Amino acid sequence: MDQRHRIAVEDWIDFEEEQHQVTGITGALVRLRSISGRHQTIMLSILLTDPTFRTLTAPPATSDNGTAGLDPGGVLASLTNKQARDDALELEAHLYEATTGFRSGSSFDKEPGEPRPQYHPDLLLSERVVTKAAELGLTERRIWQLLEEWEEKGLWALVDGRKARLKNPLRNIDERVITAIREQAAAEQRDSSSSVSTRFRRRTQNRLDADYGPGTVELPKPDTFRRVVKLLLHRSPSDPAYQRISDANQPDRTFGNVIAHRPGQVVMLDTTPLDVLAYDPAMNDTYNVELTVAIDVTTRSILAWRLTPLGTKAIDIGLLLADVMTPEPMRPEWADALRYQMLRVPFERHLSVDERLAEAAARPVVYPETLLYDHGKPYKSDVVKRACRKWRIDLQDARKLKPTDKPHVERLFGTIREQFSMHIAGYKGFNVAHRGKHVEEQARWTLDEIAEFFAEYVIAVYQNQHHRGLTLQGFPDLNVSPNEAYAMALGAAGYVDCPRDPKMYYELLPIADGGRAINSYGVELDYLVYNEDVLYKFRRAKSPYDNGRWPIRYDPRNLLHTYFHNPRNDTWYTLRWTKALSDLQPFTDITLREARRLVEQRGGDPKDKDFQEQIAKALWDLQNRTDAPEMWTKTDRTRHTRDRHRGEAQAQDEARSTPAVPATVPPPVPEVVEPTVPALHAVPDLPGEDDFDPFAVQPAEVWNPHTSQEG
Repeated sequence: MDQRHRIAVEDWIDFEEEQHQVTGITGALVRLRSISGRHQTIMLSILLTDPTFRTLTAPPATSDNGTAGLDPGGVLASLTNKQARDDALELEAHLYEATTGFRSGSSFDKEPGEPRPQYHPDLLLSERVVTKAAELGLTERRIWQLLEEWEEKGLWALVDGRKARLKNPLRNIDERVITAIREQAAAEQRDSSSSVSTRFRRRTQNRLDADYGPGTVELPKPDTFRRVVKLLLHRSPSDPAYQRISDANQPDRTFGNVIAHRPGQVVMLDTTPLDVLAYDPAMNDTYNVELTVAIDVTTRSILAWRLTPLGTKAIDIGLLLADVMTPEPMRPEWADALRYQMLRVPFERHLSVDERLAEAAARPVVYPETLLYDHGKPYKSDVVKRACRKWRIDLQDARKLKPTDKPHVERLFGTIREQFSMHIAGYKGFNVAHRGKHVEEQARWTLDEIAEFFAEYVIAVYQNQHHRGLTLQGFPDLNVSPNEAYAMALGAAGYVDCPRDPKMYYELLPIADGGRAINSYGVELDYLVYNEDVLYKFRRAKSPYDNGRWPIRYDPRNLLHTYFHNPRNDTWYTLRWTKALSDLQPFTDITLREARRLVEQRGGDPKDKDFQEQIAKALWDLQNRTDAPEMWTKTDRTRHTRDRHRGEAQAQDEARSTPAVPATVPPPVPEVVEPTVPALHAVPDLPGEDDFDPFAVQPAEVWNPHTSQEG
């Protein structure tokens, strides 16, 4: 039957089992572009007489090449259509047989019965191609085209393009809509979460109207809009705000690496709230805890840690540096396998350098070279700067709101939460959405007990657990533990002896601004007067320092005492607050500020002579020793727990150094018991008027209203 065909440029046809578009006609020649992107030129007469030729009344549903610009091997490896890949492998075996005579392509891997007579290698290639075309039911020309494309593109050229076509779910979405969605999401990264179908959709439409005019570009239907947003954005506008803010803080370029080759070369410090509530049995209450850690980048070892009530001080950071260079003492209940000598290091040689390692636990002891920390106020204090200057440690602060600058310690906090915090009674989750209903009732461990649990976790578990970021040199697939990495690093870089200053604690304490003058009544600090007998020799005397004042050091965790260094005998002395009651518990600088605020609210003036007495009374009221603990408010219980724990921590840190000369403790006021029956006091017989010594008479007992009320 006579068939007439009309072919024009941009028409679509089927030819040799593939769809083509006519891109040009020059005389008797036709130029075609296949749907897979291949170009060819063929005579019009041959095209029209080919049995596989037929015209298409409509263009293909997807006329664009979805695989353009992609790695063919990657597209082939990611094919979900297993049949398309199997068909391509089968066709490749046929082409191997047509070209070599063997389906595997090699005579060494031939199958039984190969080579078949019609595909014997001694035959001409053209004869084998003709035989293969007849076997597959294809034209000889098609076999030659497949061979040419196979040599050029490999296996990908043999995949049926109709089965391997990639789908583009955004092909029907206006590019202006896609751009507006991305720009609006970037503008709301730090805003509160919103619904995709309401506020975010409305703001996106407003952006399109402002850019292109009202009604020019319309958003798709709500369901389609939600699907498009899900495809375009990693974080949906309805995701929690902290997740979107965290993503917004990430750098807009490739992440770098912090390189360290020896222990202590780079040490990262950071503080985070521990996801565990501590229990105070004295107050029958719970409170939050903060964890401060130091991690060595080279070995991923946890070098030191501090658990404190909420509100880490600068002195805590300074003493943390001292802990890094101090061996962790063994606990009596720990196994001998956790001793430092069990590390694969030359223990006897280390012991000859530092005798403290004899009773140390298996935790690396390093001398930090560079500290990497964030912009927290305790880290930028003078205490940390003086400590680093004393030990010649370089300081490097991370950028603000860039946790990716210290990723090792940030990831460590996640590991601690998964391996430690989740398994402690009182775990509260890292946000409210993960918090249980009865967390306060489940909390049962005190802060000291949690600190002991954490120390055992670090020594027994973390330091001996294989780390994915640590590998054996020369064996990238073999992971090692932080302790093993420390032993290998010592073999390459050697052991650096750490300073052992017995007066380290006092030298790390902050100094009162500008120094203080020693008056007849003592020294004054924050309107509190401290005194001790040793100051008698220095009263109204100028110091040998430049400003002529005496440096007075204090520990903000316990302001009952300050510390004075006697330059004559190089000894530290403890100065006691003159108005401190014998049974007044330690108090922090936070409690002192609160007491001063209460005094000023009552009309007190720092210039008044009785201002110290007013502060003492306010401190007494704050500590509420006249009330039962169950009558205290939440704020009072928190203040009492914080002051008590920080006072204990201060005492422990002071005990690790050479003890200062203690302050004179006033004798306790004896309890006054009122007699039930009034009685007369007999005057003893004196030995004689000439022998009377008025200084030998014992003074009368002083009645203390607070002591009597306690009784």
